[in-house]
Amino acid sequence: MKLINALMTFHILVAISLWLLSSTFESHASEQIVHSEAIDNVWSAHRIKPFLLTRGEHQFVAYFDANRQMTVAHRMLGKPWRFYKVDSYLGWDSHNYVTMELDKTGHLHVLGNMHSDPIEYFRTTEPFQVRSLQRVNKMVDKIVEKRMTYPVLILNKENELIVKYRDGGSGNGNEIYNIYDTKSKRWSKLHQNQFLDGEGKMSGYFEGPIKGPEGNFHLIWVWRNTPNSATNHSLSYAKSKDLVNWTDSNDQPISLPITLDKTEIVAPVPPFGGMINGNVKIGFDQGGNPVVTYHKYDEDGNTQIYVARKQNKIWKSHQISQWQDFRWDFGGHGSLGKFLVKPYAVQIVDDKKLSVKVRKKDDILRFVLDSETLQTLSVEKVNLYPPRISEISQVSNRLLENSTDLPLEQHVLKGVGDSSPSGGSYYLSWVSQPGNRDRAHVFISSPSVLLLHESKE
Repeated sequence: MKLINALMTFHILVAISLWLLSSTFESHASEQIVHSEAIDNVWSAHRIKPFLLTRGEHQFVAYFDANRQMTVAHRMLGKPWRFYKVDSYLGWDSHNYVTMELDKTGHLHVLGNMHSDPIEYFRTTEPFQVRSLQRVNKMVDKIVEKRMTYPVLILNKENELIVKYRDGGSGNGNEIYNIYDTKSKRWSKLHQNQFLDGEGKMSGYFEGPIKGPEGNFHLIWVWRNTPNSATNHSLSYAKSKDLVNWTDSNDQPISLPITLDKTEIVAPVPPFGGMINGNVKIGFDQGGNPVVTYHKYDEDGNTQIYVARKQNKIWKSHQISQWQDFRWDFGGHGSLGKFLVKPYAVQIVDDKKLSVKVRKKDDILRFVLDSETLQTLSVEKVNLYPPRISEISQVSNRLLENSTDLPLEQHVLKGVGDSSPSGGSYYLSWVSQPGNRDRAHVFISSPSVLLLHESKE
């Protein structure tokens, strides 16, 4: 009887909490205002990323609900949400995120829940109407689309929709690019030849393509020999004007497929050298030149942060951290859980300075660099996101945190697309148990509250 009463009390408190969170929270800090609202209860038993997209007055969020079902919601800014659930259900794999993008005619394309899995793809039959989403069982080749991983949707310079994904497995996969024709409503291969070929020995893990300030698309990646994450090596670079024809940083053409011997190497980090996929980032300096951030082991075996930029037609790396007795000795298969260190892309501070934010354990450090020499001028503790977001998220998920003794992680994800009408940014926040090498936990935590936040600088 006591257990029943406790459960009833818990559910009542959850309902009250959700009602309270549907109201507006305002930060009284002079430098920013944050508006927050609850979207839904979501799966929290392991780490999995939702997706937030804003295009003009249209805003979309895609996530896995409390029952593991993929859900897509849409609203006109400031209006109520419309929700729709598709027939795709999450397992225990933290790689199975969801992503989406609008094509030129306003149709939403949703991909996700794939880690060497058959295609999971949904497209609207009516512009901007999530409740018209329908499953599409093939893009180009159903035989090829049986082992899809890491889908990314990109708009090229003509706002044509392009999807890229990995075909195959870790250490032995190929990169596929397709382009969508809005008139025929069909996909076709973007490249006649295979994009990248690990020649049966390795595969590429990519960051980008990212559109630079000059309009070109920039791509960096690491090569990986086996499913063991410690075998990442050879940080590489290529660029393109149209995502079809590719060159190195000196504008010399690269014929497809790209192989290791044809690759422009940014940093020749060897396997087991302390570099990992997902932690290589690309930003741009005041002149629009790409600057690559990564980490590796130094001569003493410590993990250190580096930035690399072309100098006299040669990539030159600069160590910006000076950490002692700190080594992230990662390895193995599956999702690794929370990374002990995570660098972010270079940002411009002013005419003479750049900065790099780095999360080291639970601290957010900001390295301020001389933009000419890339030498570290100062290191300071900062916030990665508006602090009010963490405060609100903690309040909304206090019941979840009190319901289990298991470790829980707080997540904040910046949205993709346009800024808010006031020029601010949109964020999502939620709480989950950590990943477990893509295996089931013994305990399934109660749902987390997925929150939407709007900040104003």
